[in-house]
Amino acid sequence: MPPTIRFGVNLNFAKYVYGRKRALEVVRRQLGLRHVEMVADNDYGGVFYTQSPEAFREYHYGIADHAKAQGVKVDSVFTVYRDAGAIANGHPKIRESAYQIGLSLIEQAACYRAPSAGFSLFTMNKEEAEDPERYQSLFFDAMAIWMRWMADARRLGVRELTVEMAGAYREGCSTIDETRATLELLGEHHEKNPDTTVPVRLAYDTGHGISQTESRDDRDRDFRAWLEAFPDQITEVHLKNTDADFLETGHFGPNAGGIIDLAGFLTALRDTVTTDSVLVVLEVPGKRGREIGERQAIDQHVESIEAVRAALATAGYRESDDSLSWSVA
Repeated sequence: MPPTIRFGVNLNFAKYVYGRKRALEVVRRQLGLRHVEMVADNDYGGVFYTQSPEAFREYHYGIADHAKAQGVKVDSVFTVYRDAGAIANGHPKIRESAYQIGLSLIEQAACYRAPSAGFSLFTMNKEEAEDPERYQSLFFDAMAIWMRWMADARRLGVRELTVEMAGAYREGCSTIDETRATLELLGEHHEKNPDTTVPVRLAYDTGHGISQTESRDDRDRDFRAWLEAFPDQITEVHLKNTDADFLETGHFGPNAGGIIDLAGFLTALRDTVTTDSVLVVLEVPGKRGREIGERQAIDQHVESIEAVRAALATAGYRESDDSLSWSVA
């Protein structure tokens, strides 16, 4: 049975432009969507959480109430930058600070009653990643923090954590083999601790692809190969256009260019992925701080959303009457 699709938008295009409540209104009223992926308060969220956790929760409960009033479902909380990625930093105090950032994201997800919170696996400095022994040591330091987050999510009532596949070796989960090994490691931890941890699933990003310099295996740049490798673990997709080198992020539409075949990707997802439901979010950052760029971001999102809807229909999906999901008849 093909997975149902919850189609929405990541709010990174609105970050530093609108407050969260206004951003939710834009999504519902101007973009016509019912699902969002909230982005982190990386500018103040971590400090806010550690200094005043009850005020932090009250603030996000208010946003959850506003989302409900707009008829919008917050399905996930994700980082807008790799702020939690410093769990692989060489300095233990920095790693612990990054752990707190991640914990604040999981707390946000709990306040929104979102089923998922997501991160990049880590971000390692190049000079450390180029030392194999150092890389290995910091990898396991980062995994220890992921295991703490798995327990935090269970305690707070968040159903799963999501790791995003990356486009560079030093960010982890950038190749199929590396991602499989990482998910197996975290999966074994969950199997041994099923009552105190949550599972870790995979978010596939159409705009991420490791360079040929870092991986000569073309499968690591092929969305079909990724879908086939993780059919029962992909629960989220970040949808964006990109160039042949996976360097530029772009929109979809008749004049967009780019290499991503929307209908081909969604058809492959339909035929390959076996999870019950997949959150598919358009994730294209907009120009922040200038009115002309902000308007353009909205217009381009409208065009991309039309393109995604058309591609879903081409793949045989039909939208439910309440616009909350797409399914294959």
